[in-house]
Amino acid sequence: MKPKIPEKHFSNCDDAMARSTFPITDYHYHSVTLPNFRGGCARPKLHSFRNISSEYFRTEARGEFRNELIAFAAIVITAAIAVLSNIHALADFLRAIGTI
Repeated sequence: MKPKIPEKHFSNCDDAMARSTFPITDYHYHSVTLPNFRGGCARPKLHSFRNISSEYFRTEARGEFRNELIAFAAIVITAAIAVLSNIHALADFLRAIGTI
């Protein structure tokens, strides 16, 4: 149950300030009772960093790891093709100028 504050309608702000400096409250306020509340703070179960990381790698990281592995393999293959092509072109260039 919330305390009730009676509302007074005044003609202007000066009138309101002159008549009442503090609101009138209902002093028959009853707080809500919580039957299972013991007054202590709730302490969450503390996990070590090792337990948190192992849980992450067991559940969430597997799917992400597969996706990242596929993307990494695509990047490596693309880079290898470019490097091999450049090596082949350099070999052709060196043969053309006659140093090999």
